[in-house]
Parts: sequence; structure tokens; C-alpha cells
Amino acid sequence: MRYLTYLTALTAALAASLVLVRAAMALAVTWDIQDHPIGRKDHARVTPLLGGLGIYAAFLLALAAGLGLLWWCGRSPQAVAQFPMLARQAGLLGGVLPKLAMIMAGATLLVVVGLIDDIRGITFPPAIKFVAQLAAAVIAVAGGARSSFLPLFWLDILFSILWIAAISNVFNFLDNMDGLSAGIALICGLLFFWLTASQGQYFSALLFALLCGALLGFLRYNIHPARVFMGDAGSLFIGYLFGALSLTSSYVVAGSASLIPAIIPVIVLGVPIYDAVTVILIRIREHRPVYVGDQCHISHRLLRLGLSRNQAVVFVLLICIAIGMSALLLPYLSLRLSIMVLLQTILIYVILTLLIRAGRK
Repeated sequence: MRYLTYLTALTAALAASLVLVRAAMALAVTWDIQDHPIGRKDHARVTPLLGGLGIYAAFLLALAAGLGLLWWCGRSPQAVAQFPMLARQAGLLGGVLPKLAMIMAGATLLVVVGLIDDIRGITFPPAIKFVAQLAAAVIAVAGGARSSFLPLFWLDILFSILWIAAISNVFNFLDNMDGLSAGIALICGLLFFWLTASQGQYFSALLFALLCGALLGFLRYNIHPARVFMGDAGSLFIGYLFGALSLTSSYVVAGSASLIPAIIPVIVLGVPIYDAVTVILIRIREHRPVYVGDQCHISHRLLRLGLSRNQAVVFVLLICIAIGMSALLLPYLSLRLSIMVLLQTILIYVILTLLIRAGRK
């Protein structure tokens, strides 16, 4: 029954996304909120930008329906008798809803700011977006989405705010090629779903299932050649959810040999983080503003190695899968094997870096 509810949630979000993303595309064309192929942008045609609004709306609609169903299961005698597991989860809603409401409040703030950015384009001040990211992170942390492994409470608060704001940005950076950001987000969402579902974290797993369904519906229209882009509204929403939800989940189990599993979010989200860090370092080295887009991302550098656009996207997705799947083992490995997994992860990034540097030369 537990996994049937996850599948139902994913399917509902998928169905809603297929409809709402298409509606957002039509709205973007009507209001001319579109990405025009000029400057550094290399897509061949004008493309609607409101796909992220469809992802957000699908996630929110499916979430509201799921919570409503749980609430009914907790109060209907027939449902309690037929679905006792759902009735037990409904009894936990009182403790979950306040935290979830704060997380979604921060998400809504970023979607609104992202929409304004999509509409105004390069005239939108980057400082406002950065302040909004910090504000959304503070809202989530105030609601209880924060770490608990640092020695001082205020360090946990500071780290959590910076983490959520940073992950919001890395998916914003990664959205530079058809199917790439949404594909990586889908892989990360499935990995987080597996981790949380296998450990009995029902509500975290349910939220990741909803996100995966919404992303699947969007990818239907975003695979090359893309018919819609997620825009800043979508990339900020996705990154923010990963940042906040990764802090509300736990990864160290009773049988864990060490605290190494606590860094699982860094490993699962490693590819977007690696891309953002390397791009920022390149821009700093070349004395350019870090917030101005360019073609220095992993995907663009793979194109210069001779890969096609689809090959570059698939290559990056495979790296994300290879690294992320090893993270699934960490809660159950000995200390020695956990260290070996970390070394393997580091070596994959070293190989990728050497490959790109050799190609540039």
C-alpha cells in the first residue's frame, strides 16, 4: 500500500504536468514570455519560457490532492478500516503541515521572482534574485528545514540557509541545454525517493515522488528540440525543493558504521554542484561577473570535444546516475567501503576534469 501511494502520487503529478505545462506554453506564447535565440543562446527558434510554472502548478495541485486524500483517510471510518496505513500517516499531518507550508511559501516566493526574471530578462537585477533566494531559505529554515549535525545550533542555521540558497542557484546554472536540468533533477529526485522510501520516511518520499512526476511531464516537451523551457521560475523552484527537502530527510540509519551517509545530498547533487563551481571559477579567473551567462558549462565543453548535443546531455546524465547510485549504498557500508565510495566519486570528477582540459588543449 505504501508504494502504491507513491506510484499514485507520481502518476497524478505526471498527468497534471502534461496538461499544465502545455497550458503554460500557450500562455507564454500569448503573452510573449519567450526565449529569443540571440547572443550566446544557440537554440534555433523562439521558445516559450513558462514551463517552470507548469511544473510548480502540477506539483502543488497533486500535493493538495494527496494531502486532502490523507486527511479524508484519517477521518472516514470506512477508509480507516480499508487503508490502515494511510490512516496512520494521516495522524502525522498535524506535525508535517506547518513545516510543509513554510517550505512551499519559500518555493512560491522564488517562483514569483523567477517569473518576473523570465519576463524582464537581462534587465532584472541579479541582487534582487539573490536576496529572494536568501529570504526563501530563511523561511524554510524557520519552518524546520535545517541540518542537525553541526556542534552549534547557529552553525546549523547558517549552513542550512546557505545550502538551500546555493542549491537553488546550481539548478539555475545547469539549465543551459534541452533536457539537461530537468533530466538531472529527475535522476536526483529518484535517488532521494529511493533513499527516503527505503528508510520509511513517508512524507519525504511522497514529495520526491510528486516532484519526479511533475518533471517527467515537463520532459515530454523539453527533450531536444525543446518546445518549452522551464525558465528561472522552474530552475529556482526545483533547486529550492532539493535544498530544503534534502535537509528534512535523514540518511544515517541504525546500522550505519559512521556519519559519512550525512553527506549523501552532496553526492547525489554533485553534478549540478560541480558544474556551478567550475563555471564560477572560470568566470572569476576571466574577470567576468559570476551572474552573467556564458558557454562554459560541462555540457558546452563536451560539445567542443566533438559530442553532439544529445550525446553531451546523455553523458552528463550517466555521470549523475553512476555517482548517485553509489550514494544509495553508503548508509549500509562499513567505514572502509564508505571511504572507497567517496574516493571513487572524487576520481570520477578528476577524470571528467582531465578529459575536458585535454579537449580544450
